[in-house]
Order: sequence, then structure tokens, then C-alpha cells
Amino acid sequence: MNKNENDKKVEFQEADILIIGGGTAGCLAGIEAREKNPGLSVIIMEKAHIDRSGCLAAGMNAINAYINPGETPESFVKYVRYDAMGLVREDLIKSAAEEINSVVKKVESWGLPVKKNKDGEYSPRGRWNIQINGESLKPIIAEKARSAGAKVLNRVAATNLIIKNGKVIGAFGLGVRDMKLYVIKARAVIVCTGGASGIYKPNNDGSAHHKMWYPPFNTGTGYAMGIRAGAEMTSFEMRFIALRTKDVISPTGTLAL
Repeated sequence: MNKNENDKKVEFQEADILIIGGGTAGCLAGIEAREKNPGLSVIIMEKAHIDRSGCLAAGMNAINAYINPGETPESFVKYVRYDAMGLVREDLIKSAAEEINSVVKKVESWGLPVKKNKDGEYSPRGRWNIQINGESLKPIIAEKARSAGAKVLNRVAATNLIIKNGKVIGAFGLGVRDMKLYVIKARAVIVCTGGASGIYKPNNDGSAHHKMWYPPFNTGTGYAMGIRAGAEMTSFEMRFIALRTKDVISPTGTLAL
């Protein structure tokens, strides 16, 4: 391979903020950054395509965390603490709970259909849920990320963070379609790659394999990159292992309610 051919296989880019992972968290992070400071350059690196990637790729029939009338962020923390048998970071849960409702209002203003009762109030589904027509939830959020001015690198899988003098200054990515090595330099890097699904085999690892609502493509890459970079990893004490109802393929929360 001559020098010119080699140059085509490596692409260098720079941004103020690099967001790794273009699921709901990554898109919302990009939107928020641009809203706070429209002068920031933001790149979202996504190994699939932001229109249909992440845990909400296929949509949702409910917002599964909402502070309904009569509840408070404090009561939400109490509920989550009980549900997780105490293995939680209460400060992080409370911070999230304080922002949940405003984010729902914001996404509704972007076009998300939220079901309402005859009084025009959100229709609850249990204590902590509200009902939505959410098949297009992810495309709505993805389009807002683009219109907010975030640059999107679809089908580029992050491989490692770039470290210089003990500081993260960017990340490497592999273009899974063009086979380029992307070298992205950034003033700040936000990792939004999601969890690690499918670590534990189901009892029936044949037809039951990956019958889960978390995408099987959440492989723990973000965890691995953080660990290799020497980042402090927190809140890993809680392992969530989903139970399924025999011969039923449906959201277990809906079934239980």
C-alpha cells in the first residue's frame, strides 16, 4: 500500500465534545450540549445508525420512569432502593429523578405522542410510568440531535480512548463499512455506550437466547474502554438479570401491571 492509499484509510477529526454511543443517552447528551452552548462542536460516534440504535431502537409503549402526581424524587429514590435491594447510588438516582419530567416534556414537544386522560393529564401506567405511542421515539430523538447541530458518524465502532499524560483526549473508531480508522480528538469525551447484555446464558440458550429488551449489541465496550484507560468504575455492584414468562414474549412490566 502506498502512502496516498494509507492516508485514505485513516481519518482525523476534532471536536469540542465527542460522544461515544448514539442511543438515547448519546443523542440527548449531544442535544443538551448544543442547547447549552451552540458554539460547541459535537461529534456522536455510533457503531450502528442513530435512527434505530440502542435500547429504545424498536420503541416503547411507556415512559418507565416518571414522577406522577403524588410522588416525589425522594419517593422515587426509596422505590428504586427497595427494588435494587439497596445496591444503588442514591445521589445519582435523585439527580436523574429531578430531571425526568422536564425531559419528557421536552421530547413531547419534539413530536412524541404521549397518551392523556380526559382532563389532558398524562395517562399513568402504574406509579412510575406514563403511557406513550412510542414506536418512533428513537427516530424523533435522533432527528433532534441532527437538527441541533451534532455531527453524526454512523457505523463507526469505538475501540479505545486516546490517553495523553493521564488525560482522555479523544477516541479511536473503526468504520465497519468503509474500514477506515477514525482518530477523533476532543476536549471532552462522554461515553454513552450502554450496559452489557447477554453476559449470562439463559436456561434455554437456543430459541430463548437474546429474548431481552436490551439490545444484544450492548457488549460492554464502554466499560472495557474505561477500565483500560484507568477510569474509576462505580455502581457495578447491582446486576440486573431479567426473568421471562414461559411462552410469552411481551414487556414484563406491562404483563405485571
